[in-house]
Amino acid sequence: MRKTLLILLSLLPLGVLHAQQDTASAPIEASVRQQLQHYPASTLKDLYKNFFQDAFGPGHLFTGEADAQTAARRYVEEECLQTQQDGNPGPLYELTGSQGRFYRVNLSVITTGRVPLDTFMQAFLQSARQFTLPPLQQWVEEWKEIEAVIRRICPQLPGLEEDSQAIQALLQSGQYASHHSTAYEAAYRPHYRLIERTIFQEQLLPLLKK
Repeated sequence: MRKTLLILLSLLPLGVLHAQQDTASAPIEASVRQQLQHYPASTLKDLYKNFFQDAFGPGHLFTGEADAQTAARRYVEEECLQTQQDGNPGPLYELTGSQGRFYRVNLSVITTGRVPLDTFMQAFLQSARQFTLPPLQQWVEEWKEIEAVIRRICPQLPGLEEDSQAIQALLQSGQYASHHSTAYEAAYRPHYRLIERTIFQEQLLPLLKK
């Protein structure tokens, strides 16, 4: 009896540790499953991009100078034309990653006249300026945990090993931004920009609810 009790007590911390790990990974797992449900053509690169966007937002795209603002607006205007041509079927907005720090906002909100271009750009640039980018090494460690969850719940993801090696090479080179996979681009024709959650809810969402 005493021996059994000692064994049970020795196992308790391990069980608590596993419970903590499960709790930490639950939002990641939920985000992965949601993306694969809504976008079944997703590869590891697309999952990486979703979590990366949640960590970095649009800040890595924008330096803040006047010429950068002008360029950012021009790119949005050009992509709006492509959005009209593609007839983007995606949702108007959706949260990124497991923390939901940003919304991916479909550029069709501009092309359909629901959000004025000036209002959209103000929200986008404000999102880019206000957010503090995390250190690269912090993101590297975070991605390791995310990838471990992905491998556990969907080990048969197409191109998993090849994409994993490509992402590791990217990070080892000191970079972090990545594009959607060719399969994702062909299937969903994504056209969006990232808007910080609170900014979106206060500045853009009321316009979309009219």
